[in-house]
Amino acid sequence: MNDITARSEQYRGFTISVTPQKDNDDLWDFTYRLQREGEPEAQAITRSRTLGGYAAPETACTAGLQVARTEVDNLLRP
Repeated sequence: MNDITARSEQYRGFTISVTPQKDNDDLWDFTYRLQREGEPEAQAITRSRTLGGYAAPETACTAGLQVARTEVDNLLRP
């Protein structure tokens, strides 16, 4: 897969963008970005995951979305 692009979705008032990244040993990990609707880009949260290792970039994106959703849920917890 040569054209690797970020996968994005709206979730509970945030835009989540996940980008797969090539890691060691030909495995894939991800970087994700959370941006609350209506806030400037400078206030976005960016995280990188380098502990896992997924066989395909699509799998890394799916995992990244799950991790990012969990972080949004935790941010919104009362």
